[in-house]
Amino acid sequence: MFNDRAMRVFLVHLAAFAACILICAAINFWLTPATLWVQWVLIGWGAAFATHAFALFLRKTRRRERIFVDRKARRFAVHAFAYLATVLILLFVNLTVTPQVWWFYWVALGWGAGILVHGWCTFFRRRRKLPAPAKASKPAARPAPRKPGRKGPKG
Repeated sequence: MFNDRAMRVFLVHLAAFAACILICAAINFWLTPATLWVQWVLIGWGAAFATHAFALFLRKTRRRERIFVDRKARRFAVHAFAYLATVLILLFVNLTVTPQVWWFYWVALGWGAGILVHGWCTFFRRRRKLPAPAKASKPAARPAPRKPGRKGPKG
């Protein structure tokens, strides 16, 4: 588990996430106990952390479906997960902070267009095959190994 670089990076991010949330909570409760804002940090950074965990899961799983094997499909899945998490967070923020004005769908529509293009490029677009690299000329044949006891071609 700790030999894998990706898992070590993930664990460092987990420790940083936990430490920063605890520090933010302490600052919030110490300086402004009447106004809670630490949950916004927790939600925002938590979504980014969940996206990192999802990407690591897709990379480390041993399943053979395309989404797990194909690098471009995996990138699209992580992108779609980040989109969905962010749009749901923005919907929650919109409903709790400014319920009279709906604005989250502008982000959802703009980023959603990018997701659609990314999905089309990943799954439906035919890619040009690169030309095969030119084959190098045959390497010179190596001479046969000498038998022990012979000194050269005449001997």
